[in-house]
Parts: sequence; C-alpha cells; structure tokens
Amino acid sequence: MTRLLIALTALLTVLVLGESALRNNQRQAREKQSEMRLLAPVPIADITQIDIRAAGRAWRYILQDSIWYFPAYHRAFALDSRIEHVLKSLTQAPATFVSAEPGDLPRYGLGPNSVRFALLDANGRLLLEVLQGRGAPDIRSSESYVQRAGADTVFHLHAHPVHALEANDPPMLDRRMLPQALPRKNLQKITFAGDPAYPLKSLHRELQEIEIPTPGMPPQGPTYNWIATYPDGERVCLAPSVYAYTDFIKRLTWTALHEPSQTEAFAEARLLYLKDEEGTIDTLAVGGADDQGQYLRLHTTGHVLTVTPAKASLLFPTTTALMDTLPQPTPYKQAEPFSPF
Repeated sequence: MTRLLIALTALLTVLVLGESALRNNQRQAREKQSEMRLLAPVPIADITQIDIRAAGRAWRYILQDSIWYFPAYHRAFALDSRIEHVLKSLTQAPATFVSAEPGDLPRYGLGPNSVRFALLDANGRLLLEVLQGRGAPDIRSSESYVQRAGADTVFHLHAHPVHALEANDPPMLDRRMLPQALPRKNLQKITFAGDPAYPLKSLHRELQEIEIPTPGMPPQGPTYNWIATYPDGERVCLAPSVYAYTDFIKRLTWTALHEPSQTEAFAEARLLYLKDEEGTIDTLAVGGADDQGQYLRLHTTGHVLTVTPAKASLLFPTTTALMDTLPQPTPYKQAEPFSPF
C-alpha cells in the first residue's frame, strides 16, 4: 500500500511539473509572438549598397557622396524617397514573430522565388539579407511577412518594402530631367539660345513692391512679376501660367537614358540656361529627334536622355501660353502628371 501511495504521489508530482512546464512554454511562446523587435540592428549610416533580386532580375544601388545611383544604367540617379522607404522598412520598422516552422513558408508567400533585399556596407560586407513574403493581409497592405535569409523564422514586418519597387525595370530611378538629389532652389531666370527663329530670349522674375500690411493682418510673403524679353522689348507675363511652365521643367521626366558620348544629336542644339535663386545655372541642350524621342543633354550631370517630342516642344513656350490663362488641366500637367513619389 505504501509503495502504491509513493508511486501515485510521484506520478502526481510529474503531472503537476509537466503542466507547469507546458504553461510556461505556452507563456513564453505568446510573449515571443507578441514581442516587437527589429529584424537586425543595422544603422542606416553603415549602408552604402542595396542589392535587390526579383523575377530573375537583379539591381544594385550605390551610395556615393551622399547620393544614391544605379551605375548599371548610365549612372542614373535613384529616387531618394524610394530608397529611404526600403531602408527604413528593413532597419527601423518593428517586426513580430510569427512562425519558425519551415512548412509554414508557402502560407506567408515565402520561397525560392521571393523578392530578396540585401544591404551591404562600403566594403561589400553583407549587413542584412531578407526574403520578402506577401502583404499582411494582402498585397496592397502597408505591412508584410518577411524572413531573414538562412533562417526559418517568419516575421510580421510593420512595413512593406516592395511598395518602393514600381513596375519599371530598373525600379526606383529618379526619372526627372533635373534629379531631386540636385539641391536647387526656385527658378529665377531662363535664357533661350541657339534658335534665331524663336522670339523669346529670356524669362526672369522681379520682386514686386512690398505693400505695407493691413493693421491686424499677418504679413504677406514676397510676390514676383515674370518678365518675358523679346527682340522688341519686355512684356509682363501672367504669373500662374509661368509657374505652370517652370513647375513642368522641375517635374519633366525622361523616357530613356543613352550613352553620354552620343554627340551627333546635338550638332544644332537649342539651349536653355536655368538659373535658380542662388545663382546656380543648369545648361540643358535640346537636340534632334529620332524614333526613340527627342534628345536632351543636362550638362550638370552629363546625362543624355530622350523625352517625347510633345514634352520637348513645351520647353519653348509660346507667347500665348505665357500671357493668357491656361486651360485646366494645363498642357504641362497633361504631358507630365504628378507622381506620389
């Protein structure tokens, strides 16, 4: 009888300890699943290269002198806002543990064909490599599932880095003729040269006389007149029409880049000298056209690019476009719609 009691007591003790261990494991699992963490403690300042692989394609972006480039395509500028989205998503967005079961990977859209992000330092040392799964809960969501390369753990990332990759190949390029990485202020003067038949010689702005503010009203900011210079004199333009034109210049995007050594298209180039508020001048040469488009060269960057002939023609505004009210949407917005990035 005594042996039986001892055996039952031992069994009860094992059961109690087993249940306690099970509860403790379940509690730890719940804590692990709910714990917010970073995928890796990688300082953004250490990252100078981004390697992306998707659908059998590979793209590498390089940081040089505080500017991101895509060297493989005529040293194109990368779009800072998209680069920043990738970097902050992978290094600063919190992540939550989801699963460590290899069999769960397809459920979260992870596998051999997943988009792969690799972050490297200046020496090419790998800092972080991540496989991108599906969005959480769907592709349009701002969150997603990810997996660090070489590990089974799946995380729910409170960001979606793939959203930085638009449909272009290569993606994340700054396709503006005047790249956003160039620190330019507002345009102050535009001079036209190289085409004797074009009547407009220049556009420049002049500060209007500052009026004394009405008592009790906040002071107004500076306002400007835009002056068009022609061979027979000067004319004051309609300011909203000129601002629509200058905004178009800042937003103008190219269709393709070409070899910088290509010079035959600029044998009889027309020139625009774009001067900003700080006196910085960008020289834009407008060359010939072929089936690829109208060729432009921005001397500041050395890029040779093509735009549609319709866009190129808008670089040389007519007198009517400067003096009269433009239709809505303006021809400039029709040719170059606004982009959210």
